[in-house]
Amino acid sequence: MEEFRAFTPLHAGTLAAIAALTLAAIAAARRHPLAARALERALGWGYLAAWATTWSWFALSDLHEPAKTLPLQLCHLTAAAAALLLVTRWAWLRPLVYFWGLALCTQALVTPSLAEGPALYPFWFFWVTHGLIAGVACYDVCALGYRPGWRDYRVACAGAAVYAALVLPLDLAFGWNYGFLGPGLPEVPTLVDALGPWPQRLAWIVLLVAAAMALLLAPWRLARGAKSGLQSRA
Repeated sequence: MEEFRAFTPLHAGTLAAIAALTLAAIAAARRHPLAARALERALGWGYLAAWATTWSWFALSDLHEPAKTLPLQLCHLTAAAAALLLVTRWAWLRPLVYFWGLALCTQALVTPSLAEGPALYPFWFFWVTHGLIAGVACYDVCALGYRPGWRDYRVACAGAAVYAALVLPLDLAFGWNYGFLGPGLPEVPTLVDALGPWPQRLAWIVLLVAAAMALLLAPWRLARGAKSGLQSRA
């Protein structure tokens, strides 16, 4: 099968596989934390090797298209951060993987910008990339005990602002659309299509990004408030 279409049994089955693997990893880490740590490092290094090899191959092959085959999408960077988090557990990576991964990169799981089917390598790289992002974000919370706070939210927002400041000028200079920040629209229908014409949609993108990440913070803030209230009554 060389073609992929969204909202098909193949799409649903792929999402189910990602969910099942994530749940299995969380359960294994809770039961066998030492063995899980070794697996984290192996998976992280393995993906980083695949990431570097894939983008190097794109850059050097006849398939190189600067508008599409540079690792400048936010998902590309978040996936590398997720793999590096598995290897190092650096604290500053956690808010990027959690907020960027769940608030922004999950759109690609629902409306994937993908045409190649499972007979072709891009299918596997796309789904491993986005499955890793969502999976590591959930794994960090459910298995490693990550609990985001306001500082983490600010780090994620500041990082997103830096990303936009670096990528938007490139989009405008070369006619690209990395980060969906340029004047063009994605090749497949996404939420971006509903945000109106450019440049007005940039304001909507900023607001929606900030709001989506705030929603991901809200349950933890509410839980901490409730815990503080119970402790004050005790």
